[in-house]
Amino acid sequence: MQDQSQAIEDLLLKRDHKKAEIVIARALRSKNSDSDRARLLVYRARTRLIGARPEDAIDDLLSAGNLIPDMFEQPERLELLGDSYFARFEQASLGFADRNDTLQASKFYQKVIEIAPHYANLGWIYYQLGRIALTDNHIGQAEIYFRQALFTPSQISQLTAYCYERLGFTAFYERRDLNAALGFLNKAIDTYPTGENRGWLAQVHTLRSRVLRDMHNYEQALATAEMAVAVAAGAGPEGHVSRIEALLTAGELLAGLDGRERDVVGYLQEFLQITKKPLGVDVTWSRVHEMLGDAYFRLGQYEGAAEAFRAALQFNPYHPWEVSLHYRIARSCYQKRDYEAAVRAIKQMLAAAETEGEPVRDYRVYDVLGNAHFALKRYGEAVEAYRIALQIAPPNAENVDKIKTYYQFAQELS
Repeated sequence: MQDQSQAIEDLLLKRDHKKAEIVIARALRSKNSDSDRARLLVYRARTRLIGARPEDAIDDLLSAGNLIPDMFEQPERLELLGDSYFARFEQASLGFADRNDTLQASKFYQKVIEIAPHYANLGWIYYQLGRIALTDNHIGQAEIYFRQALFTPSQISQLTAYCYERLGFTAFYERRDLNAALGFLNKAIDTYPTGENRGWLAQVHTLRSRVLRDMHNYEQALATAEMAVAVAAGAGPEGHVSRIEALLTAGELLAGLDGRERDVVGYLQEFLQITKKPLGVDVTWSRVHEMLGDAYFRLGQYEGAAEAFRAALQFNPYHPWEVSLHYRIARSCYQKRDYEAAVRAIKQMLAAAETEGEPVRDYRVYDVLGNAHFALKRYGEAVEAYRIALQIAPPNAENVDKIKTYYQFAQELS
C-alpha cells in the first residue's frame, strides 16, 4: 500500500489526476483492508475533485467514512470534505445550487479551525470561508476572512495572490472603492507565483481592466485588456474561460473608440468562435452581436451589420433597445439597397414602439422609410413618410432641405 500511495502522490503532484485515478481503480480491485480501501477512496476523491466531479468526490469520502468512522477527525480530510461540498455548490447549474452544501462546507472548515489551530494549511481554510461568505453576500465577514488568510500559514503558494484578488473584487463590485481595488489587484499580480496557471492571472488582468475603465483611464484599461487576451491565449486549455472574458472586455472597450472597428470585429468574432452557442436567450451574446453590428456598419459592411443586429434581437427578444435595433437594421438594409427589407424593419420598429406605448418621434426614421419607398417607386407611401418626417423634424435638423426636395419629387411623381 505504501508504494501505491507514493505512486498516487507523485501523479497528483504532477497534476495528472486521470492517470492517478487509473492507478487507484486498479488498486481498488485488489483485496484491501478497510483502512487501505478508505485511504484509496480518499485519494480517488482528490482526483475527482481536481477533475471537477465533486459529487463523486463526496460519495467516495462518505464511503471512506463508513469504513473508518474516525477518519474525518484529521484536518486534511475535513478540508477535502469542505472543498468538495463547496465545489458542488459552485458547479451547480443556475437555479439548482443547494445552500446546504455551503453550510456543510463551513461546518467542516470551522471544525478544522477548532481542532487544529496550527494546521499547516489553515490559510486556505480562511480563504474558502471568505468565498462562502461572499456567496451569501456577507461582504464584511468575507473581507475579514481574506485578510486573516493573508497572515495565516498555507501550503498553497498562490494563496496570497488569491486573497488580494478577492479583496480587489469586493472593493470594486461591493465597495466601489476603485483606488483600493486597483491596489489589491496590482498586489495579486505581483505576488502570483511564476509557473502557475496563467489563465487565473489573465482573469485578474481582465478585472483590473474593468477597474481602470471605471476610473476613465481608457488607454491603460485597453492595454490591460489586451494583455489579458495575450496571457490567456498563452495559457492553453487552462486559459479558455479567461480568454473568453478577456476578449469580451477588450471588445467592449474598443467599441467605444473611433477607428478601431476592425479590432472590435476581430476580438468579438474570436469570442463567438470559442464560446459555446447558447440554446436560448442570452444577454451577453445579444450585446456582442449589437457591438458587432455597429462596427460592421461603420466599416461599410452593411450585410454583416444587418445580420448582427438581427442576431442581437434573436438572442434577446426582450431587448430594452428593440426599437433602436430595428432602426439600425433598416439603415443597414437601406445602405445595401435591400429596400424591401428596410421597409419591413421600419414597420417592425413602429409596431414595437406602439406596443411599448412610446411613439417614434425621430424624423430620421421616416426619412429612411421615405427613401426606401422612393427607391421602390412607391411615391404615395414616400410622400406620407416624408410628410411625417418634416412634421416632427426640428427646424435646424440635418438633411431637412433634402427631405423637402424629395417630398416635392414624390408628390410630383405620385
